[in-house]
Amino acid sequence: MKVFSSKEHLFLFYLILLFTNFQLSAVEILVKATARDNYFRPIKSDGEYVEESYTFCKGKYYPYEYEKPEDAIRFEEVAFALKEELTKKNYVNADDPMEADCIFVVHWGQTNSRAEDDSYTEFSDDSDDSFDLLSVLDEYEAESKSKENAKIIGAAGLYEMHVYSLKRQQLEEASRHDRYFVNVVALSIDEIRKRPEGAKMPIPLWTLQLSLPAGRAEPEEAFGTLAKTAGLYSGENLVNADFIREKEKRGIVRIGKLEFIETIEDSNIESKE
Repeated sequence: MKVFSSKEHLFLFYLILLFTNFQLSAVEILVKATARDNYFRPIKSDGEYVEESYTFCKGKYYPYEYEKPEDAIRFEEVAFALKEELTKKNYVNADDPMEADCIFVVHWGQTNSRAEDDSYTEFSDDSDDSFDLLSVLDEYEAESKSKENAKIIGAAGLYEMHVYSLKRQQLEEASRHDRYFVNVVALSIDEIRKRPEGAKMPIPLWTLQLSLPAGRAEPEEAFGTLAKTAGLYSGENLVNADFIREKEKRGIVRIGKLEFIETIEDSNIESKE
């Protein structure tokens, strides 16, 4: 039996650590996809889904804490990118919204952490009272923010996992730091119309929550990649939130401000004397 020296053990340790860090760093997009048990899309003879029409509905935008108005990602930009990818699964944007099968409500933006999240105030030895109220408040607010972010990105299930599980650690890490996200909620228009007066909105046909780290891509690239992922997982049902690696990066088209110029008179029209 071969006995490893201390140097070999140290080398193996660093190799495993490097591999683990590579695995964690390679994890990019967090996907949470759920579909109703009775949601079913028929498949045509050619193997493609039967077309299902939809219209977009603008949900809530979550800006970054210090975001400038000109840097905001507009709804039209995200919707345009989603439309291109959803078509690949035969979700067709309806020409007439009143004739659509579904409404896709889109929430998008960035989760916000606080600067204090990664650094806690140390207790001072100079004081007789070692209880630091500010430190406790910072820690409480950071935890509260993490739980709010976990709901937004579809990672709320982490609190039901074992404390020492790797998956929980990954989800906690995702909840603590800033992430770009896109959430899509699909509702049946027919069910909305038929619901009794005053009744709650029907249960979504399916929901999709996507996010990736904010520090690893520019907004245009991040939301484009999330839109591409939406095309793959829309209408699907995953048991738990999971991380996927996305090699091919996409971008979104930034829509600039529209400017109008004065009407140019037709040169064929003779000037009046």
